[in-house]
Amino acid sequence: MPTLPAWPPSLTPEQQAALLVESSAYALAHGFTLLPPHPATGAPPAPTHAIAAPLSLFPSPFPRAEYERARALQVAYNALYARVTLDWAFLDRIMGQVAKVDEFQAELWTRWKAIRDDLVQVSRIE
Repeated sequence: MPTLPAWPPSLTPEQQAALLVESSAYALAHGFTLLPPHPATGAPPAPTHAIAAPLSLFPSPFPRAEYERARALQVAYNALYARVTLDWAFLDRIMGQVAKVDEFQAELWTRWKAIRDDLVQVSRIE
């Protein structure tokens, strides 16, 4: 079994500062952003400022054999994933449970349901 290097790699303070600037700039330039919450209310402010979404600068090493195994399963997984998206009752039930314990997922799910409901309304009109 191959030996993995020490992880995460050590950085000098200068390297760390440069990496922070570069990763933040990349995230902002590529739309990987969030609206910062208002300090007093926690609600997002008017969308005039954005912050880089959390990201991993040093992803965890992963065994090549397991990566290739996952790639081989990807086609079947994609088909399963696509079928699950069609079962709105199942998704509502599962995501309703997730939303109780994960505020971020709850917000995403609430917004998706609003969009989904709007799409259903539009399709009924047409």
